[in-house]
Amino acid sequence: MDFKNEDIKHIAKLARLSLSEAEVTKYAGELSQMLNYVGELGELNTKDVSPMIGAIDHSKAFREDTVKDFQALDAMLSNAPDSEDTSIKIPQMN
Repeated sequence: MDFKNEDIKHIAKLARLSLSEAEVTKYAGELSQMLNYVGELGELNTKDVSPMIGAIDHSKAFREDTVKDFQALDAMLSNAPDSEDTSIKIPQMN
């Protein structure tokens, strides 16, 4: 896909950017090259490639959710200026 200068001017107007004629010409070429490259990637045979969400294996990053007794609650509440039950009371915000 080739971008025309009018396309770039329209995009710049929508983004409220002011571009010189040299920048318009430059960006038209660069955007055309990028979209052509993306088009080439679409032609690749990825039939035997498994989907992935990133380059790092995150399968071991998860652990079981376990409920832990929060023993520091009393210490935390003792440092608060005002508390009620297990909550810290703060002044009302207007």
